[in-house]
Amino acid sequence: MYGLFDDSDIYEPLIQEYESSHTNVNITYKQFTDPETYIDLVVNELAEGEGPDIFAMHNSWIYKHEKKVSPYEISIEKAKEFEETFVSVVTDDFLRSNTGEDGKIVSYKMLGLPMYVDSIALYYNEDQFEDAIPSQGKPSNTWTEIIEDVYKLTKSDNSFERFELAGISMGRSDNILRTMDILYTLFLQYEVDFYNDDYTESTITSTEVSTSTSLITKPAEEALELYTSFAVPSSKNYCWNEYISDAESAEKEMKAFIEGKVSMIFGYSYVYEDLLDLIETESKKGTDTIDQDVIKVAEIPQLYDPETSTDKRNVYASYFAYTVSRTSEYPEEAWEFLDYLTSKEVEEYYFEETHKPSSRRDLLEDQMQDPIYGVFAEEAGYAETIPMADSFKYAEIFSEAIDSVLATIKASTAIKTAEEQINAIMPEDGL
Repeated sequence: MYGLFDDSDIYEPLIQEYESSHTNVNITYKQFTDPETYIDLVVNELAEGEGPDIFAMHNSWIYKHEKKVSPYEISIEKAKEFEETFVSVVTDDFLRSNTGEDGKIVSYKMLGLPMYVDSIALYYNEDQFEDAIPSQGKPSNTWTEIIEDVYKLTKSDNSFERFELAGISMGRSDNILRTMDILYTLFLQYEVDFYNDDYTESTITSTEVSTSTSLITKPAEEALELYTSFAVPSSKNYCWNEYISDAESAEKEMKAFIEGKVSMIFGYSYVYEDLLDLIETESKKGTDTIDQDVIKVAEIPQLYDPETSTDKRNVYASYFAYTVSRTSEYPEEAWEFLDYLTSKEVEEYYFEETHKPSSRRDLLEDQMQDPIYGVFAEEAGYAETIPMADSFKYAEIFSEAIDSVLATIKASTAIKTAEEQINAIMPEDGL
């Protein structure tokens, strides 16, 4: 069993318990830490007829690597049970229908089972909000109001970085850890049509016409403009540049955050522990850092206020599911073990160990009560996916789009170029 990031200490008790009641099964877990080299290794091993029985598959990889999987065939009734058990994005990513000659669905195939579903939320410095916006004391719910928050929080100066305090880490592609996840979230919130109906062609340049106002909007263009506006010097939103955060460092904007130089950053559930570790490390070096008690987490901002709007909330989902490789000699036993890993009891244990929000609906309500990690459990229910032909290449394409806007190329031109680049790598038979 190949996994990414999770330490073997998490799985050892689970494996021992499972093996004690399944004496014919022996499970060996191997941890990896670099996604790109990891998936290359898996692909190469499977091509040689070898590799693991079980391996972690990122939800954005499944569209490219579906043929590497030995799917688990299930009935229509079991598929309904699957949908009732797991949050909706898991169904979207890892459940596929089988149709008969008449085009009607006759069964389903399961391509993966995740123990969690994560998404980015807004980490913020509570003290800085209390100081600059005491009427709120926390970030606003909408992007329009976040822009106002940023304006009130940001403090310009004559330093090399140009800012004593940046309101938010947004706008660039190089010195922000979760650039793509923020941009993909905006694409979802702006309801960008990524593809045509049969998923054979990218249509991100498509426009929308409002039925009530007849106004023509260009969702992808607007999303890109909003994202980059925080790094454009001529913009009112300007608060981020290449000097605030070191693009070559592993910590990027996290270091600026723990030094009190930026009020809001985006991150997944595991970032909280990373921030605490960074505070400890930097404090030992003599660096002035914020107090860990001022680190709070808020849900991702939306286009419309969730408290008054009936529009669905959106955030991009990023998570790993375990799947069974097509080269496995024991696919049934492997799927049976994955069924155990995604049971209620095991996922409860997994949350306690990792704080990653559960993929199971029946655990989220309790997890929502956690003062730090509850936000991520809340978001798991409305997290969404974006099918991708090649997630690594998409990241390169949209990084280039961001860079070109910052180099004064029009957002419409950048999106048009991105659409052409995506179409160049789309499979002929679609996703």
